[in-house]
Amino acid sequence: MMSIKRIVALLTACLLGAGILAVNNLNMHIDSNRFLDKEKNTILLLDYQVPYSNLIFLARNGGYFAELKVGVTIATTDSVIVDQEVDDIIGISNKFDASNKQKSYLNRLSYILPKGNFQVRFEATDVNSQKTFVWDFEEDSLPGNALMSDVELNLEVRADTLNYLPKFQRNKVLYLPQPSILVNKSLSDFVYLYLEIYPQGDSTNGNNLLNLLLEKDSLIVMDEYIDFKPGKTIDSINLTIPVAELSPGMYSGSVVVQAGESTEERNFEFVLYEEKEDFVFLFSNPDDEYELMRYFWGNKLPPDWKGMDMDKKRRYGTQFWQSMAQSTKRSVKDILRLVQERIDYANRYFSHLKPGWTSDMGRIYIRNGAADEITRDTSSDKSRFVRKDYQIWKYSTGNKPVYVFIDIQMNGNFRLIYAADDDLESSNPDWLRYLGTDFENSLLNN
Repeated sequence: MMSIKRIVALLTACLLGAGILAVNNLNMHIDSNRFLDKEKNTILLLDYQVPYSNLIFLARNGGYFAELKVGVTIATTDSVIVDQEVDDIIGISNKFDASNKQKSYLNRLSYILPKGNFQVRFEATDVNSQKTFVWDFEEDSLPGNALMSDVELNLEVRADTLNYLPKFQRNKVLYLPQPSILVNKSLSDFVYLYLEIYPQGDSTNGNNLLNLLLEKDSLIVMDEYIDFKPGKTIDSINLTIPVAELSPGMYSGSVVVQAGESTEERNFEFVLYEEKEDFVFLFSNPDDEYELMRYFWGNKLPPDWKGMDMDKKRRYGTQFWQSMAQSTKRSVKDILRLVQERIDYANRYFSHLKPGWTSDMGRIYIRNGAADEITRDTSSDKSRFVRKDYQIWKYSTGNKPVYVFIDIQMNGNFRLIYAADDDLESSNPDWLRYLGTDFENSLLNN
């Protein structure tokens, strides 16, 4: 586990949203834990995590991709026993995930260590920004007669039969580690500790004791004793720490295992913080917000929207508007004010039996603003129906799209029947029959 000095550096980087103490440094997190396999070999797990917002994503092949080059060297005073390079290709489908501070890339590397003491160097480079991260530390192998492993910190433990993230599965249970050891109280209800206890001959004949101790500012906040009966094989132990009643700050803890005459202790730390989320939205109903976002992104929005709780919907919407602001080089406040003005206009002029912002004209107006040229006319006698009013909207910016709306029900609710140069809209195959076979197509030239 990491030192207190390292925790403070990571906490500062997380809360300030900057690279670790240097502009050219890549802000990422790494943790190491040791376990024994059945042959008493030490398995060293290196878990590393980098927030999406700290990487540079480039558009490619219909998505957005970042590339992380990782190098690991493990050496003794006499020789190098591991010299590995790893290329991580990190892909996202929605570009505003790149600025999402809650999402991150997580990976695990595993090594078998011989007996002894080792110098470990972990290096990583974001290929697109050339920012780097370096961490040097010492590590000892566990003795073959070790009673317990290191304590691994997890923020999620759940059954998973879909083989999702197989590197982090144990017996079809997914353990998602938290290398940063930073726990957002607003997003996490529990801290999960995983460790292993190894058989010690005669200790399997009786009950043994495990003690979980947690402290903050030298005050004990948790002190639990658990009786267990070790088996003849490796025992997996899962411990849960509720964080709802804990105050933000730095916590240090220990797990002590007593088996027969043997006693061993492992320490762990985590930092609990509470980051108030400032959601931005235009509608009190997040499902209305979802329909509004579709005006700009079509079907690129998440298909599991209905399964999200209120906070997740608000969080997603906030990230959407932040991305919109970034792509249009406006502030979030300005982009929300602009869209709200267009919603108000649509409700004032396009409302017929339903709110104007939900109409076809409202949708196009909210997305594109006022048309640069509007033609108003009536369909001919050679149309599919009796004469009906129609409008042609033309825009002189962007792809110069053209739209045709017709008042099919003659109640003022103009429906979109034709769209050109707009990938988010489609034309009715029979649009010309609504206008009349003698319609002059040159009217659509832009």
